[in-house]
Amino acid sequence: MNRTFRKAMFVLVVVLILGGIHLFIRTQNVDLKYNTTDLKTKLAELKSKNRQLGISVAKKKQLSYIEKFAREKLNMVYPKKMNYIIESEDR
Repeated sequence: MNRTFRKAMFVLVVVLILGGIHLFIRTQNVDLKYNTTDLKTKLAELKSKNRQLGISVAKKKQLSYIEKFAREKLNMVYPKKMNYIIESEDR
C-alpha cells in the first residue's frame, strides 16, 4: 500500500503541476489578447492623428496661409516698389 500511495501522490503532483502550467499559459494568452486590443486601438488613434497632422502640414504649405501668417503674426509687409537707375561705366 505504501508503494501505491507514492504512485498516487506522484500522479497527483504531476497533475497539479500540469494544471498550473495550463492555467499560466491560459492567463498569458488572455493577457496577450488584451494587449493586442490595446495596441490596435493605439494604432488607430495614431493613424488618425497622422492624418490630421498631414492635413495641417498641407494647409501650412499653401502660399495663402504663409502670406496671412507673415502679415498677421510676424507683422511683415510687402516691400514698396523702388526704381533703381543703373549707371554704366561706358560714358
